[in-house]
Amino acid sequence: MRLHRFTLPFFLNLVLLLPALVSAQTAIRQRSSTEGFSLGLQGHMLGWSSDYFQFLDENSGNGLGGGLRAGFGLTQRLELFAQYDATKMNIDNVDAESFRFTTLTGGVRFNFSATTHALRPFVEAGYARRTGKIDQVINGNTYDNILFRGGSAHLGAGLNYFLSLPVAITVNGAFQVGGKSAIDLNGAESGDKADVSTFRISAGIIVNLSELF
Repeated sequence: MRLHRFTLPFFLNLVLLLPALVSAQTAIRQRSSTEGFSLGLQGHMLGWSSDYFQFLDENSGNGLGGGLRAGFGLTQRLELFAQYDATKMNIDNVDAESFRFTTLTGGVRFNFSATTHALRPFVEAGYARRTGKIDQVINGNTYDNILFRGGSAHLGAGLNYFLSLPVAITVNGAFQVGGKSAIDLNGAESGDKADVSTFRISAGIIVNLSELF
């Protein structure tokens, strides 16, 4: 009888608590992951400035492009990445055949929040190698081909929002500042070096491949 009195309240309480336990288990399900391999595709708007190329940055100051990104999350917090971006600059106000930027970036990203959240903010830092190529641009009384390239620091921040594992929407902004770019004029080294700073606002999609296997 004593056993009966003990077990009946116990099982009644268990039945009452069971829905809450199931609800709690459902609420803490994984909603995001930044660990392992990921690939991303994104479009961007790029702007730039330079005291050396003052005429160009005033009249061809922005452009549109796209990029590919590969990442490897060592942990949910720490991620290594490499990214390639290509940009076609607006030359409506410049007498030139074409103007393009390419940027190769490598660095480390720190992801915030937990896997139970779909929204994952991040900050990142690294090194960017930029190349600017202007074909047949008016330079005094002649048309020249100008190539400038150099490295700079890369600083960025943004948000990843996981629609459903393993797919996330990403929005971010980044600056590439510091360093000098060596200038080639018509295929020959000019000996000059230009100050070049760029900023990029991007949006795209990321797939965490490690979650697929």
